[in-house]
Amino acid sequence: MSKALIARRYAKALLDLAVEQQSLAAVRADLLDLAALLQQSPELAWLVRASPMNTLDKDSRLRALFDGRAHPLTLRFLRFLNARHRLNGLDTMLAVFEELCDARTGVVRVRITSARPLAEDQLAALKKRIISTPALFSGLLHKSMQTEQRVDPALLGGFRVQIGDFVRDLSLASQLENLKQCWLAAPGI
Repeated sequence: MSKALIARRYAKALLDLAVEQQSLAAVRADLLDLAALLQQSPELAWLVRASPMNTLDKDSRLRALFDGRAHPLTLRFLRFLNARHRLNGLDTMLAVFEELCDARTGVVRVRITSARPLAEDQLAALKKRIISTPALFSGLLHKSMQTEQRVDPALLGGFRVQIGDFVRDLSLASQLENLKQCWLAAPGI
């Protein structure tokens, strides 16, 4: 079974339990904090991802770190993953859990990458354009859109919009690459 499928099953099970116990907001907040901690703390990242430590030692460390600081369901989930030797897939599970929460609450995350930071009015106009183009972005109808803006000078100009797996690349770099491919594909010109 693939790691992505395993991560999805564990994340879905946690989501279902959190909804059943009416603790989704608390568990989601814990997991967002945990994702940030994994980025900031090399020691915690090592413990979770690569530590050769035995399961009992990891369990006691997890309890010491999170008992009383995280929702009991969150701690139980981490301990369960440890017992099943699945902590190394936690990063993927955290991302999938967040996707499932967004889907449940009707939130669509949109990543806009441009060559330079967009002004607020440009960003607002782009959001309006995204919503008003149902042929391209039909999944946004009746959903809340949360945008994340990134800057990539390699785009040269224009922008790239990513919604889930869908990418609409309207960058100058992409257009130049397409022109180059057309030129190379047309022998004798």
